[in-house]
Amino acid sequence: MKTTAFAAAAALFLGLGVLSAPASAASPARASQPLAAAPMTDVSAQRYVERRRVIRRGPHCTVRKVVTRGPHGHHVVRTTRVCR
Repeated sequence: MKTTAFAAAAALFLGLGVLSAPASAASPARASQPLAAAPMTDVSAQRYVERRRVIRRGPHCTVRKVVTRGPHGHHVVRTTRVCR
């Protein structure tokens, strides 16, 4: 919720900054800069940033408990290791 509110405030701030500057002053400055060198500071560009993913190497093992009935109705618990 906090990041959503921050993103909305940043978008509103950037939008008001564009509207407050006159169009004649913004055109020559934009034409002198190449489009490929523009920094990615836009809020909408943040969702394309790649997050780190966990790379698991080797098997992933868990422990399973198997409960069966033993003599005289007692519970017998056996643990087995299961690897994928």
